[in-house]
Amino acid sequence: MLSLRTMRLNSSKISLVFTWLSYGYVAVLVVSSVSHFFFWDTVQLASKHAHFFYNDNFESILLPEHLDSGHIPTFGWVLGLLWSVFGKSLWVGHLLMLPFGIGIVYQLRKLAQQFVAPPWTSVVCFLVLLDPTLSSQLTLVTPDIPLVFVFLWLVNSVVKNHRIGIMFGVALLFLISMRGMMIAFCLLLLDIMLNTSFKQPGKQIFMNLCKKSIAYFPAVIIFIAYFGYHYMEKGWVGFHESSPWAESFARVGWKGFLRNLGIFGWRLLDFGRIGIWIALLFLGIRFRKQLFQRDRKPLLLLALVLFCLLPLNMLWAKGLLGHRYLLPIYIMIALVGLFTLTSEAISKKLRVILLTGIGVLLITGNLWIYPPKVAQGWDATLAHRPYYSLRGEALNYMKTQQIPVTESGSFFPNTASFSAIDLTENEQRFHQFNGKQTYVFYSNVYNLSDQEWMWLETNYSEVKRFERAGVWVAIFKKTLP
Repeated sequence: MLSLRTMRLNSSKISLVFTWLSYGYVAVLVVSSVSHFFFWDTVQLASKHAHFFYNDNFESILLPEHLDSGHIPTFGWVLGLLWSVFGKSLWVGHLLMLPFGIGIVYQLRKLAQQFVAPPWTSVVCFLVLLDPTLSSQLTLVTPDIPLVFVFLWLVNSVVKNHRIGIMFGVALLFLISMRGMMIAFCLLLLDIMLNTSFKQPGKQIFMNLCKKSIAYFPAVIIFIAYFGYHYMEKGWVGFHESSPWAESFARVGWKGFLRNLGIFGWRLLDFGRIGIWIALLFLGIRFRKQLFQRDRKPLLLLALVLFCLLPLNMLWAKGLLGHRYLLPIYIMIALVGLFTLTSEAISKKLRVILLTGIGVLLITGNLWIYPPKVAQGWDATLAHRPYYSLRGEALNYMKTQQIPVTESGSFFPNTASFSAIDLTENEQRFHQFNGKQTYVFYSNVYNLSDQEWMWLETNYSEVKRFERAGVWVAIFKKTLP
């Protein structure tokens, strides 16, 4: 009895430690980033959207054409509203992420508790949070963190057949983005598969489906109201040929599809996630019965649905395979593997070894930095964090050397105005690099085309470099007329 009591005490302590580690990890990521300026797509999806509503006194619900990427701009509207209450500061946006980050931990724990016995619920939750892309997004002001929170809330609601939770979850996903709508569709399929009995007469099945569909009506109303109004005002929905993002939505042929398929596979393994796939392969060979246990059916179904449907439209498009777009897939695949590893059929020693290995690979995944000519998802890993201070040092150098920003070239995401990036009153901006500027502000966190990189190497020489932890920012000067 003493031994059993001791084991229970140890289990309780481990659970408590990893619970606090999970909440603490999220809090540290968010709070340590409160002074970070807007980075990557957040310049567009957070700062510029919020600026428009803030400056427009919230008189319009539609964005101007050059900012409208097709989504319902709820996130920008909320951020702009918070600026109007607390002041236009970087910390406001970052602290907006904190309740959603805490909510992600809470929803992960709720989901784990349905499939895993303690203390492994807390361990699994912590390991999921270590995913470099999820960790990196927690340091940014981005709609993807609310999206992940609502996604997990909706998964829990569907698994428990909680119709009110489903109603709110689907409506919120529709309000966040078009990708949220696709995720909601995947959860709709899971809802039908889990919560509908097809052994009843056809009429009864139809009546049950109609009754369950009530939870989806608010989302349908939101969709019809917003996009109907959008179409009447602008004549398009989603994107249009003159859109700044039209190239990303451009369709590719079969060759492009196969290339995207390879990129999709790379995304799934990237930044340490290969450890989860190795564990899944091992489990599939050695512990197949545990992997396909009936009590884990909802997770397996959802992972399969997301894996097959969510990237479908992305694979046929030219530039829609960003790491963050695949966060729900990363999370569900990780949960399937990690939940299976906690099965009693697997020895504790083997379990600890595999879980530790997965954790180490995910942590070190933030150290993966590819060669300069290989495009990398810099917003998908914590490796980008030195860029914030390095950019400041490089800008100070330009100021002391009297190198004019307005006559210098740069690249995405550094071509927006300083007011949009840093929330200063400075409306200066770097011009998009065209090979004609005397100076160029460049960092290895900018993904250049081969042509741009070759032109930069051939026609410019490095004047000054600032470097830390594999990230660098450099000032180049033109050497040839």
